[in-house]
Amino acid sequence: MRHVVITQGQAIEGVLRVNTALRHGLEGAYTGLTLGEVAITNFTVAHQEDVMFNVIGEMSRRNAAMVIVSRTLGLPRASDVAGLITKEHVADSVSESISPYAAD
Repeated sequence: MRHVVITQGQAIEGVLRVNTALRHGLEGAYTGLTLGEVAITNFTVAHQEDVMFNVIGEMSRRNAAMVIVSRTLGLPRASDVAGLITKEHVADSVSESISPYAAD
């Protein structure tokens, strides 16, 4: 899966998960939908300096599917995006951190 931030000018409209394997089979398909219409809009914003514990808490409180990480404080613009954090990223990180302690 790849993730794309969908923008309109400099305004962030949402995030889209792209299954790259599926995308190859749909290259010629035209649905009439725009990326903005299918983008995930239940995201929250964090800043590069934020503590991960607080970011995960905010994701949970807002029932957000992802976090857009911004380089700047305030309302982020497209050019401020430093990256994304998804629930899958958090789960993978937790899994990696406990694997040395898991029973074989």
